[in-house]
Amino acid sequence: MKPGISSSVLVEQVRNTAAWLWQEPACASLTAIFDESADEALEDPGALVRALRLRLAAHYATVATFVPTDVDAHIRHHMWIPIADAEVFAQAKACVDEAVARDARLVSERVTDAGMDARGRATQGAVADGLSGHDGEWLSVRAGALGRALVLQLDREAATLAAEIDAELDREQQAFAAARARGAPAMTTLALATTIAHNLGDLSRVVDAWPKAARASDLHTRYSRLGHADGARHRGDFLLAGALNKELMSIENHRFLALRKPRALRRSRSLLLPVGPWFDAWGERLCRSELLEDADRAEVAAALIELHLRWPAQEGCLRALAAIHRETRGGLGWYGAALPARLRKEIGRGRIREAIDVSRERFEARIEGRYRALLARLTERTSERLRASA
Repeated sequence: MKPGISSSVLVEQVRNTAAWLWQEPACASLTAIFDESADEALEDPGALVRALRLRLAAHYATVATFVPTDVDAHIRHHMWIPIADAEVFAQAKACVDEAVARDARLVSERVTDAGMDARGRATQGAVADGLSGHDGEWLSVRAGALGRALVLQLDREAATLAAEIDAELDREQQAFAAARARGAPAMTTLALATTIAHNLGDLSRVVDAWPKAARASDLHTRYSRLGHADGARHRGDFLLAGALNKELMSIENHRFLALRKPRALRRSRSLLLPVGPWFDAWGERLCRSELLEDADRAEVAAALIELHLRWPAQEGCLRALAAIHRETRGGLGWYGAALPARLRKEIGRGRIREAIDVSRERFEARIEGRYRALLARLTERTSERLRASA
């Protein structure tokens, strides 16, 4: 099997996007995997397992950064295909368990607790384990392993993986239901909704790509399109999360490719992007960070304006620009000389100008109002769909 990318190149990519990992004591066991990696021929089962472990570590470390490593297809599909016996499968499964056990908070700003208040502070009764897109990555990897276990007829291993997937799905459903039941703010509930929609999408894409022998299993029906009304299995909370994400959140959480250009954003975990559209605090952090120079902030501002021009309806980048304007003496115009002329003229007009005039509190109140109105409408619609499919 071709590795897709050599181990040495992969480690260099991790260093390129998250060199700060090597400065974090809590990441020592993770960086040791990178430091000990070596290029090997993957025909040997031991080398295959080591390569899988490295790729899982790289994916964990970078998937929430500005330039994630591109190993998704390998850890979900390709690296499971050469595995032909239960012993090697067990070793590969142990690598997945190791990855799942890592704390996503070490490498991501997109972890949401069901008990967070409007300022991101944990409230009484908060869910102990937060939800993040990392959970979807591991759902998808487990699903890839499950597909291979079904082909190999490893019944015990398949049952274990299915139970782990079911437990994670139940956890995410319970977190979302708990947030709604206690009237959690939009910042919490919408972040959970978009995370769950992402995670269910990851799971569905993998099981829908299973080989024919695995797709014949009832497990395919159990895990496919759980967040969609046309799915064969319906959970009301998942349908509601999917609808909220589609209506309010999907445009706010694309890949933000323009932010790959400002390399200064890769200097620290503290500069990672949170769940959109709540980017006011992130913009303030950029302005106050001692890791950034004015030239760095100007480059970030330029990238944010580029994002706005590409996605005019997206509000997160506008909130970041509004925060930078508030935190900079002289406002965004202070960076004008460092911006290309076509971007400089955008600062004082259109939606950027409007966003500057809207305070963080007013913006969050507006999102809260939209969320509450939409939630009532979608809850009724979801109930009708569930009654119709019963």
